Amino acid sequence: MPDENWKNVQLREAEADLDLALAALDATVAETAARFADTPETTLTDEDVELISAHNRGPDATPAQRALQARIDAGEFTWRDITSGRAAGAEGVQEALEAGLPQMRQAYALIEEGHTLNEIIAAGVPPEDDPDDFSGPIMRKR
Repeated sequence: MPDENWKNVQLREAEADLDLALAALDATVAETAARFADTPETTLTDEDVELISAHNRGPDATPAQRALQARIDAGEFTWRDITSGRAAGAEGVQEALEAGLPQMRQAYALIEEGHTLNEIIAAGVPPEDDPDDFSGPIMRKR
């Protein structure tokens, strides 16, 4: 073991604090890993990407969604870049995604109920009069 007599009190205290912080970090990482161990990984299939792209090119897409899809079509990034978080901070991405928040909230409710992606898509979109009304059917076709 190397001679550590050269270390002063402040350095020894700093090392002890660092050891405590590293132990707390290790515990947090282990706790997080355990909490999410049973969470299935979600990945977009090619069919999912096509459905998202088709929506963002369709008549119900907002201008921000169309602009985002045009950037994806131009090869600036992909839907997988966005869903993984790699491109989530790119200019215009958040605005385009926020345009669909009411529908996403309702889709999330369907996911929590155990519906498949195809069932959620087939369910349609929320009524325009009150997209946050969860008292009736979750999703309604227009």
